[in-house]
Amino acid sequence: MTKPKSKQNVKKAITTDHLALRELRLECGMTLKEAGAKYGLTSKGMGAIENGRVSLNHEKIDAITNSYGLTYLDFVKAKRLIEKGAKRRPKRTFVKTVLKNSDRRSYQKIVTKECKVLRSLRRIKKISQDQASAMCGYSRPTIGHIENGRIELSEERIRHIVKSYGYKFSDFKDAMEKVELRDTIVDSCLEKIDQLDDTKLEVVKNLLGSL
Repeated sequence: MTKPKSKQNVKKAITTDHLALRELRLECGMTLKEAGAKYGLTSKGMGAIENGRVSLNHEKIDAITNSYGLTYLDFVKAKRLIEKGAKRRPKRTFVKTVLKNSDRRSYQKIVTKECKVLRSLRRIKKISQDQASAMCGYSRPTIGHIENGRIELSEERIRHIVKSYGYKFSDFKDAMEKVELRDTIVDSCLEKIDQLDDTKLEVVKNLLGSL
């Protein structure tokens, strides 16, 4: 009669999936404890994942990357880099640096013109952030992070979002050239209209009707 395997005898099977998740955590400047707090595990639990003691599927990987404020696309890119350099990449030595929240990209708010244009394109088509999440394959918080400048935007990611919204990349480039974006102009006009008295509002209504 064979004895059942104990949990301590679970063999490590470290794949590029496990290595990619480790790379993403390190890029975010997080310890295992900090990553576990975001995902809902202990530091040992996160260590077990990165050490190949836990099998991974798309759903689990997506949940972990989203908890880091990243996307599944970030994971794919990290995995590709590892696969390309697996045979020639020297072993890296990491110097542990304690970062303040203000030092981490997910805690910084750097609203670039690209962020504003992506938000504008979404609003022009009256797409909510929840709908954008489904269209792009990103989590709802990730869409917010992108528009609020908390996630660095690569051209690949921008192209993906623009295409998901039903635009051409040339539409994005045209918007980047504009001094003021359409949605902000509309917001400004609506704000001024809302402050008009009834007499002036009637004049504006007639004026708009003649256009």
